[in-house]
Amino acid sequence: MAVIFDVDTRSFDKLAAKVAAIGRDVRPALARALNHTGDKARTQVIRALVKQTGAKYGAVRKALTSRPATAGAPVYRIIAQGPYLSLKEFGARQTGAGVSAAPWGRRRVFAHTFIIPSLGGHVFERKGKARLPLHKLWGPALPRELVKDQTKAAFETTVAVELPRRVAHEIEAVLGGKVRGG
Repeated sequence: MAVIFDVDTRSFDKLAAKVAAIGRDVRPALARALNHTGDKARTQVIRALVKQTGAKYGAVRKALTSRPATAGAPVYRIIAQGPYLSLKEFGARQTGAGVSAAPWGRRRVFAHTFIIPSLGGHVFERKGKARLPLHKLWGPALPRELVKDQTKAAFETTVAVELPRRVAHEIEAVLGGKVRGG
């Protein structure tokens, strides 16, 4: 009695071809994973910046831009631009003791300050006892706030959780033949 084992290696040949193909498709797959994760991180960064600074969602969203990753340059960038925000952007209103506003997400009264409607509704304080000079008051700057506290943590957490999953997903898609490089 003879026992014969036949091993069909055609499936291994297909697998070897897929593994070889991933060599050229890995950079576009990584770029797709970076872009997907970067977009999620950008959303979390915007939400965190709104909480951290007290600025309006639309203003924060407008101040942030992103540059997507490509196969040739696998870097996703979130860029914050803009100056310090005027205190008037934080719900400033005149009170008897000064101006009440909520920069950095906390409302407080800025003693001895006032709003001048004819100068755009900005908040000012006097420097010295004379009428002039006036000093305009400012709140946070989004580029500075982007790299600290809640915003930094939101970015790092989102990337740490999402990027490995997304890379695995993209590699599986390439190995499964669902996606080609690009």
